[in-house]
Amino acid sequence: MINKNKKEKYMTKKVQTTTFCITGELEKFKRIDAIVEIHNRTNARFVSGVSSQTDYLISSRKDTKKAKRAKAFGTRVINEAEMLKFIKAGKFPVRSLN
Repeated sequence: MINKNKKEKYMTKKVQTTTFCITGELEKFKRIDAIVEIHNRTNARFVSGVSSQTDYLISSRKDTKKAKRAKAFGTRVINEAEMLKFIKAGKFPVRSLN
């Protein structure tokens, strides 16, 4: 029989999914192709806008309004080369909750 405390802990444990957003043009992918590739090969899920819940913003520039907003939320801004490394590795690093 499962201890009640262990059962409650198990039931309240949330599965963390890494989220990403894309802004601007990519060199090697069309946006939809990048989204599909990331979804199929990694643990990440696409979101249409940047918020405090967004883990990664994929952008060729880091000086845009969206990139600055992302940084204010604590979202990591990466370029296409970093995105490709994560795809090759098969996962995006999970953002620390600290």
